[in-house]
Amino acid sequence: MRHRIHKGRGFTLLEIVVAVAIFGVISAIVFPALLQFLEMRERVNEKHLELTGLQKTFLFLANDLRFAVNRLAKDEYGEIGKTTVTLRDDSLIEFTTAYPDVSLHGLNVPRRVKWQLNEGVLQRIQSPVMDPESETRTIVQSLLENVSNVDIEVSYVEDGRNTTSNKWEEQTRLPDLIEIEIELENNQQYRRAFSMLGADNGAAATAAGAVSNGTAAPNSASEANGISAPDSDIDSDEDGILGE
Repeated sequence: MRHRIHKGRGFTLLEIVVAVAIFGVISAIVFPALLQFLEMRERVNEKHLELTGLQKTFLFLANDLRFAVNRLAKDEYGEIGKTTVTLRDDSLIEFTTAYPDVSLHGLNVPRRVKWQLNEGVLQRIQSPVMDPESETRTIVQSLLENVSNVDIEVSYVEDGRNTTSNKWEEQTRLPDLIEIEIELENNQQYRRAFSMLGADNGAAATAAGAVSNGTAAPNSASEANGISAPDSDIDSDEDGILGE
């Protein structure tokens, strides 16, 4: 009895050519859509990171300016500052804040805060003490990248007139309003105005002068007037981010 051996039949050249052609047609349809999806996802992620950085930046700015106090400070050489708010080239803005310290039962502790633009990165620098020295370690937070420019304008009301300037030379008061515009490398501009709660205090609390006279300096502008600092969490500036 003969046993027939059936050999396995392979693919012919025509079948392979047809399969490759079908795969090429499907790839030509799907691949551009896949690339478009990946590009869209990358743009969405970049926009998400940008908005997250903007939200953090404006949140920290709002809190810093909310707790800003009318108090002078010393520089690293021991010289008392000439203005309550410093606007200069090496840093965008520098001033004194008095955040409530939980470890001190909510006592307002004054610290120096500085904002600077470093190679396209907007940074917040906080000193742990009121009058930092050259070797004092600072806390540096990089909040927003791809920043091309930051403009800061201060406004104050005097004799019934509202004056706006990019300079501040006052030693005895804070400005009434600070307006900050951030321009990104993609030409998007975001502007926001912040009210200064301690602007109505007429006498600056000079830390170095108070210490040299043997008196304790007030922790905030409200304490200088004999008013305790408010415990409310209501922010004085407008909510949201304004894009232009």
